[in-house]
Amino acid sequence: MSGWPLRKLGDNDVCLLNPKKREVAKVKDNTPVSFVPMARVDDISGTMDVSEEKSIGEVRKGYTYFAEGDVVFAKITPCMENGKSAIARNLMNGMGFGTTEFHVLRPGPLATPEWLHLFVRNREFREEAKKNMHGAAGQQRVPVDFLREAAIPLPPIDEQRRIVARIEVLTRRAEEARKLRQEAVAQIATQFFHVRRKIYQSLLSEFPKKSLRKCGKVMGGGTPSKQRADYWDGDIPWVSAKDMKTFFLTDSGLKITERGLSESSAKLIPENSVLFVVRGSILYRYVPIAVNSMPCTINQDLKAIVPAKGINASYLAHMLWAANDILLGMVEEAGNTAGKLPTPSWSELDIPIPDETKQEYVVKELTVFQDKLAELESLQTETAQGLEQFQSALLAKAFQGEL
Repeated sequence: MSGWPLRKLGDNDVCLLNPKKREVAKVKDNTPVSFVPMARVDDISGTMDVSEEKSIGEVRKGYTYFAEGDVVFAKITPCMENGKSAIARNLMNGMGFGTTEFHVLRPGPLATPEWLHLFVRNREFREEAKKNMHGAAGQQRVPVDFLREAAIPLPPIDEQRRIVARIEVLTRRAEEARKLRQEAVAQIATQFFHVRRKIYQSLLSEFPKKSLRKCGKVMGGGTPSKQRADYWDGDIPWVSAKDMKTFFLTDSGLKITERGLSESSAKLIPENSVLFVVRGSILYRYVPIAVNSMPCTINQDLKAIVPAKGINASYLAHMLWAANDILLGMVEEAGNTAGKLPTPSWSELDIPIPDETKQEYVVKELTVFQDKLAELESLQTETAQGLEQFQSALLAKAFQGEL
């Protein structure tokens, strides 16, 4: 064991939790500040992207405030368990605002930002935080009282800096390998998009086309009450935007019961339907599209198209991916950090409809790229998991005084 003194994280000389916005009350509304949605915090590297800017007048209300050198820590599931946390660096005018799902830790005189960040990234701390979460299914959060009472070992400042520097040296090569894999995935994904796009444009010029709404039955989604325990932990997959990570969906994070389906606005979507996101912050980056390989339900942020006879679900999904830049051009702001894809816009998107044999041929051709991308993504995931395990082992040693 380290023998270092233990202090409560909420002690003023250790950490100020969730500093008040009154610090910036007199800052002029047109002052630019950094804006950091949850998606801009990397759960593997523990860094944040501060490239997005807004005027403080736009974000003063309804968002979480932090300043240069503060540590942000995701309090909501599954972001907290995944390790989303970062030190705020290089903020515009030294100020930042972000999602309300951040807790903010401001170092006191006894702790460095790096030491606090290592502490909240430590797997042991996150596992304990998970046990203390409050809230309904899918919306559980770490309460500030847990942070306030958490015991943190505090070596002298110089020792904190030495340990942090040691960890940075040991993890640098592993992080470089992760970035190389990440770049390879991005490269093949870009190539895949251009191939899809070229095929889409060629098919549009050669074959009859239909508007997307005429390609099948359009179905919406809903969310059963999170307050009803008998609606959840069932067998029916309930798909939200965060589940839309693969071309073929085989499962979801949450599941509902038959009762939850029959007594709510949720509807059963047949397998081999095409799902796509129509609301959420992800729409500022791309429009996720997937084919469900199982009957499922979806939340209200998604739409589903049950393909009409003669339309291959995988073919239709590929065409929507090929037109992703067109769909992105339709996205409108929907308040806070969310974007929305209006029905009158997406429903009129042109889809080329060749015969079924041609559709199958297109799917076969694109599957070659799809499989290569899946292979690289799998390798990237393995690298990321290896890095996380390595970091976890290092952090455990660090807080035991063994580094």
